[in-house]
Amino acid sequence: MYNRILNNASFGAWLRFLLVVGLLAAKCFLFDAVVDTGLYISPANKISKWAAAILLALPVVFTSKRWPVFVLLGITDVWLIAQILYYRVNHLFITWHLFTLMGNMDGFWRSLLPYVDLSLLLFPLLTCIAAVCYLWKAAPFRWWEVLIVVVVGLCTSFTGSFLRWHYHRPYINGAPFTWEWVNPCSVPQEFFVDTSASERKATHYIHHRSVLAYPVFMMSDVIRSYASRTTPMELTEEEKAELSTLLQPYAEPAPLRGNLVILLLESFESWVLEAVDASGDPICPAMSAYINSHPVFFVKDVKSQIQYGMSGDGQLIVNTGLFPTLEGIACNDYAYCTYPNIAHFFPYSAVVNPCRNVWNQRTMTPAYGYRDLVEPDTDNIFEWTDSTMIDRLIETISTLSVPSCGMGISINGHLPFDSSPDREVSIPDSVPPIIRSYMQTAHFTDRHVGRFLAWADTAQVMRNSTIAITGDHRIFNCNMSDEVRDYGLKAHLPFGTGQAMCPLIIVSPDVDSLCVIEHAEQVDIFPTILGFIGQKSYFWKGFGRDLRDTNVADRDTLYPLRRSLSDKLIRMNWFKTKPGYEGKD
Repeated sequence: MYNRILNNASFGAWLRFLLVVGLLAAKCFLFDAVVDTGLYISPANKISKWAAAILLALPVVFTSKRWPVFVLLGITDVWLIAQILYYRVNHLFITWHLFTLMGNMDGFWRSLLPYVDLSLLLFPLLTCIAAVCYLWKAAPFRWWEVLIVVVVGLCTSFTGSFLRWHYHRPYINGAPFTWEWVNPCSVPQEFFVDTSASERKATHYIHHRSVLAYPVFMMSDVIRSYASRTTPMELTEEEKAELSTLLQPYAEPAPLRGNLVILLLESFESWVLEAVDASGDPICPAMSAYINSHPVFFVKDVKSQIQYGMSGDGQLIVNTGLFPTLEGIACNDYAYCTYPNIAHFFPYSAVVNPCRNVWNQRTMTPAYGYRDLVEPDTDNIFEWTDSTMIDRLIETISTLSVPSCGMGISINGHLPFDSSPDREVSIPDSVPPIIRSYMQTAHFTDRHVGRFLAWADTAQVMRNSTIAITGDHRIFNCNMSDEVRDYGLKAHLPFGTGQAMCPLIIVSPDVDSLCVIEHAEQVDIFPTILGFIGQKSYFWKGFGRDLRDTNVADRDTLYPLRRSLSDKLIRMNWFKTKPGYEGKD
């Protein structure tokens, strides 16, 4: 009797289907545990995840073959692991427009290795359980059985949506139960303040429904985004009023005294300036000594405000005073827009880029006002070290007439921090390997930044010049690994709680003594540099403030408005509509 039931094709089909549904649901709950967004998974959310698993398992009911089971589960493993890795790196989930970044990943795939741990193996191990499908025969579902599965899936989804609405109703002012709550391709607007931010939609969708159902939402988001791009965009009255506070009448540039050099250091965090090696010596002796022995303007902690574009967003913020776009990556999606910038004030300017055309540098160099681009002749990502970059920067500045502007971009600080040619710093064994490699890399970068500063102190071409040194973004966060987080907490380092920031060091003839500021935002760098080079009359003040200005408004309340306004200004190509505002080249 038992064998007869086991060998019954209809029974086998149902057993296989239920097994696949169980495995998919288990992967959803495992994903929530591994990612741990800190959001409460309510019973309604759990029901929605079961509904997604039921509907996603539908392909296996149309065939008696066993391989579709493994294809389905294998694809979900790749998707889940990719989402986990991206979340650990950026604290964001993958949205459809992030696939445009694939071209920038050439040569950088190794940077994901520090975020890989044994928890990722749990997903393919769950897939291996599907091997028991080979123990019994199965036949395709009959039409009425398929109908049962679809009805059960939809009813389960509707139940989860209704319970979720019922649970949230007291917190959303009694909003009625609408189609948005049931629609599998939407997230109710009551869930967020800024409905244009895709990362917030992704987080809420994955949390309230399922990471495996998210591709359905992502496809609908593509259609909505395309429609929004073809619809004329307008500023609200509130945005117009805020924009008016950021503009001033166009004025002729003030005379320039010397050169401007910006060093944008890859993943350079502020805590490393105070870190020491096993002998108690500074990890970054050159910059640390320079700060303590020279009159510099020093900001200890600058809050990174990049989004999806990482280093590309860092360049955008520093060069233009704008925030990154809420969706997409400005240097890829809006590369041909007109941007306010610092470099156009100088008759001669250049970018020294060690990674050939990464982050669309060939297009963005003129977009940010620079006239020349110095980069390698080959696509070997790590052909130029930070030593080479400094050599090229010194050579470039030396050959240009004063005043000129140069931006040097470092590369050795990129994950996994193994491209520096030497490892001369001794780090205690108690330090996790990835942090140890980072410190050794920071020491290498510091040595060559120090070499540039020593040259600038004596070079005739650098008299009366301004130098700005900062990190393009932070790199460590509490989601990287338990080892990194635990070490950060134990050593009282900021990345243990996810609060790592970047430094800002400015050398200028206007600074006659050491000036230390504790905190700032990344958008403050642009107006601060404008002030140091004597261009405070520039029409665009930027969304930050000159850090020497002690009159600070409540920026927390302005942040959502300014993020939305910046997004629209870029997407509308607003600065192109204002002749003369972008500067006279």
